[in-house]
Amino acid sequence: MAEEEPQSKKLKPSVISDFIYTDNFQQLFTEHWHNCKDVKLDNLEIISEPFRVCRISNFLYSEDVMDEIKNELLDVKCRRNCLDLYQFEQTSDFVNIDSEYLRLLYQTFQTDLTVWMERITKVELNRKVSMSSSCYYDTDYLLCHDDNMGDRRIAFVLYLSKNWSASDGGALDLFDTDENGLPRNVVKSLIPEYNSLVFFEVTDNSYHQVAEVIASDKSRWSINGWFHGPLREDTRPPRPEIEPNYIQPLNDRINLRDWVTECYIYPSIVKEVQKEIERDSFTLLSNYFKDDVYEKLSIDLTSDSIVWKKVGPADIRNYEVADETSLPELLSKFYNMFKSITIFQLLKDYTELDLISETETMNPKMAIELQRWSSGCYTLLADINERRSSNYGRLSQTEEIPEVSSLEVLEKSREDQEKTSANYENKSMQSESNTPESVKGDNDIDEDEILKKILKEKSSNSKKKLSRQSSLSKLDSSSPQKLARSLDTDDSDVSDIGDYLSDPLDNSLENSDQENLDDANTSDTGALDVIIQFNTNHMAEEEYTIDYVNPKQLEGTLIHVPTKDNHLCLVYKTLSTCRVHKYVTHYCTDYFYNLICTYYE
Repeated sequence: MAEEEPQSKKLKPSVISDFIYTDNFQQLFTEHWHNCKDVKLDNLEIISEPFRVCRISNFLYSEDVMDEIKNELLDVKCRRNCLDLYQFEQTSDFVNIDSEYLRLLYQTFQTDLTVWMERITKVELNRKVSMSSSCYYDTDYLLCHDDNMGDRRIAFVLYLSKNWSASDGGALDLFDTDENGLPRNVVKSLIPEYNSLVFFEVTDNSYHQVAEVIASDKSRWSINGWFHGPLREDTRPPRPEIEPNYIQPLNDRINLRDWVTECYIYPSIVKEVQKEIERDSFTLLSNYFKDDVYEKLSIDLTSDSIVWKKVGPADIRNYEVADETSLPELLSKFYNMFKSITIFQLLKDYTELDLISETETMNPKMAIELQRWSSGCYTLLADINERRSSNYGRLSQTEEIPEVSSLEVLEKSREDQEKTSANYENKSMQSESNTPESVKGDNDIDEDEILKKILKEKSSNSKKKLSRQSSLSKLDSSSPQKLARSLDTDDSDVSDIGDYLSDPLDNSLENSDQENLDDANTSDTGALDVIIQFNTNHMAEEEYTIDYVNPKQLEGTLIHVPTKDNHLCLVYKTLSTCRVHKYVTHYCTDYFYNLICTYYE
């Protein structure tokens, strides 16, 4: 009778290196993984903090196998995904791909490697594996998330790019968490290593991101996915809300003519602003503040005396906020002006909102932030429950998005990438305002002529820069309209295959669309956002827009606010509408600033 083969030999697949099945390797893994001890050897690295991560080097047994896998991937169609959370290329799940080596790799993960992974990690798994390929180019990224959705139990990444270095970006960043279990800071970064498998257990604190790729002449290529297992009970405590610091109007009387270009106080122009807000729920007023005042404020913003503090959590936002007690004198007066009863009254005149108390039951209030932005800053859709639904990030289900061949994408030349980089610089240099010049308090100025000039400029600017098809205050959630997507973005830049963080094989959330629509039908009060931007002239207007999105709508962005100096932007929004500031790429080489106030009736 033939001697029975050892269990480890039975599990050996044809594409994976032999050494992971040796007793020595498995003993080393077990000792360090289960005791949360760090180790770094030739083919094994285990990191215990901020959560357990393992990297196995030389994972596939031969260079020939790796080449065959990459060659087959070149013939697989992929789509470009661009949303607030991510920007990269992705194939469909390998379960739907019929090619020799990709099928062999998928089947190996689904069978032998699942058994090996379950036995060595002690994490209960089933035979379900999600697997696809992703490719990140210059400025692509995947921001902070935890992968903790549905029945995902172990996340994995197999890296396919050679000669990758820290200077290329694209690291797998790991976040620590605060006392509420929310992501805080990047404390560990793993540089993509060719033919290495990185995996970690999906837990409540497995927050990570793919840092922005900053190499213009190469792409970050990988195969990634999850091993699945039995559903676990969600034991996380309720997520604490970010509560604004509400401020009641201060009984300070401000001489607006000291600050505001005088034409914007003229009754006829105030009335026209009011009409535009009522019709469109937004307006953008050019050269709103006196030029000399605005220039002095811009200089004050660069003062070393200002104390800036980073705000999070990282899966919602990442930018800096000024400590108002540290502001220089003029900037402090400007900041506090927006708390004054004078501004409340002006905004009431502009919008007809109840921002002045006329009865004891009325309680107008506001919140204010002076923000500093630079490369790497962002905000994301803040409703975490929406992010966990299959509806999050989805565009029209009937929309057809052209498919792009991986071969076309992966064979981009160095010259094309350099042209892309140059375009960022050229756009910034070419961006000029065509808005009317400031009016400096000349009492003899013809008010009607000013109104005509402003309306002419606003008409051309709003059509070009503030795309929308429906008033925010009048949206009918029960029959979503087709809304404008981002400016200067081809259809191919946005995926209709659903959220990358949603498992295409998971049907457990299939009823969430109707639930979201039902929620959207409930009554929704509103608020007024006031936005003033500084030091944006070095950026292209379309690159870092502030977008207004309703997560309960199935389609698109409602409003795009361009980056423009010395403009006052007013946006009336329902409270279910999220303000999302696009991720700032490494091509932004200087700070810019937003003063954002929100007023409530």
